[in-house]
Amino acid sequence: MENPHIDDNDIRVSVLVTVYNLEKYVAQTLESVLEQEADFKFEILVGDDGSDDGTVDIVKDFILRYPGRIELYENPREKDKTYNRVERSAANRLGLLAKAKGKYCCFLDGDDYYIDEKKLQRQADILDDPANADCVLCAHNLYLSYEDGRMEPLSSAKKERKIGIKEYWTMMFIQANAMMFRNIYADSIPGERLSATFDDNNIVFWLMQHGKMYYIPEFMGAYRQVEGSSWSAIDLLKRSASNMVGYSVEREVAPGLRKLSDIRHYPDLKYLSDHRSELKPADLEPFYTTAKTHDMKEALDAYSMSGDWIASSLRRGWFGYNATRIKRAAKKLLGLF
Repeated sequence: MENPHIDDNDIRVSVLVTVYNLEKYVAQTLESVLEQEADFKFEILVGDDGSDDGTVDIVKDFILRYPGRIELYENPREKDKTYNRVERSAANRLGLLAKAKGKYCCFLDGDDYYIDEKKLQRQADILDDPANADCVLCAHNLYLSYEDGRMEPLSSAKKERKIGIKEYWTMMFIQANAMMFRNIYADSIPGERLSATFDDNNIVFWLMQHGKMYYIPEFMGAYRQVEGSSWSAIDLLKRSASNMVGYSVEREVAPGLRKLSDIRHYPDLKYLSDHRSELKPADLEPFYTTAKTHDMKEALDAYSMSGDWIASSLRRGWFGYNATRIKRAAKKLLGLF
């Protein structure tokens, strides 16, 4: 745990935990944060998205057991009202980020957990190093944690290094829970587009407009693969539809990086193209509603396969995606990835 002699107002890291109906997992999540060994003070902010199970009671019990360590912010839901889970989750994350006092921040979903007690210390020290002033975030590898006990690597990247947006966006995926990032919120509040879809990809996209990623290959956390969770429960059609929302945001807010986004999202766009006969609004929810509500043109085009940009994007994406696979394989062979 952190040094008790550090001034209470000197918070170096804010851990932002988002929960919704996670009574089975949230205790392990919070315990893994409380067990962190650091020579600085860190705060734990929990945002509940209207849970109707025992999640909030468990969090409140932790608050009683660890006074002054955890703050809970509740976002209630009206009974029988239908909510868009994409936008609710994004609002929950951004609500916590706006309250964060730390120099650095970490997101953590309430069913995931840390497995290295030095995680916060290691990442904060890296970001404190003047040699890494060009890095806006520090990320580590994660295990995919399955309910049958299996633990599998999320990323195959094994070399500690700095990574720019071009390499990351075309070659890698690291879930946002693995990242500690500089608290740039006050100076760079995500705009309407990013705010509506503030999930893993868009969080990293927002951050890497401001600097590089420092990557650590060690496994310091677990990304739980819960059967029936919001991501695990949906099929490939809906997963591709979900990623089209991010794709649309990227193309609009950073047109200079469209070629990179064409490569990153090529498999999703190709899947929708190959299954165009199945593209019915009801089967693309809640992503269709998000795109419709916020007038995300590219996503709506992809859902109907009617945009005049799609054919050229598929061509660029196919070429870039396959070229990237060859380049990544070569880097792995040379020990550079």
